Amino acid sequence: MSRKNKDIAGFQILNILAEIDGDFDPKEGSVIIDYVGQNFPFGGNLEDALEELSITSHDDYPILLQKCAEDFYADSTEKERLELLDFAIKLIKADDKIDDEENLLVNKLYQYWDIN
Repeated sequence: MSRKNKDIAGFQILNILAEIDGDFDPKEGSVIIDYVGQNFPFGGNLEDALEELSITSHDDYPILLQKCAEDFYADSTEKERLELLDFAIKLIKADDKIDDEENLLVNKLYQYWDIN
């Protein structure tokens, strides 16, 4: 599997967080749209990223999240990682309930990126 650029990896991380609780809330979708607007100002082809998400089983989301986190880390600055974490936190709070799996995966991002 080839390395994704940071923007695609970030897009997939946010989608995994939105779907991990089994309920993709429209408010979570709005956070993803904001991320896309900020990181893909001229548009972008997200079809491959969406296809990979669609064929990944729910049980494998943590594995894909780790791969995306590694790819994002390899291609980003600390400031960009903190900005993505801000999006991630907004996303998991968007539906007014933070699921245990959402919380676990966001904490994993902090661990993967060695952020305290």
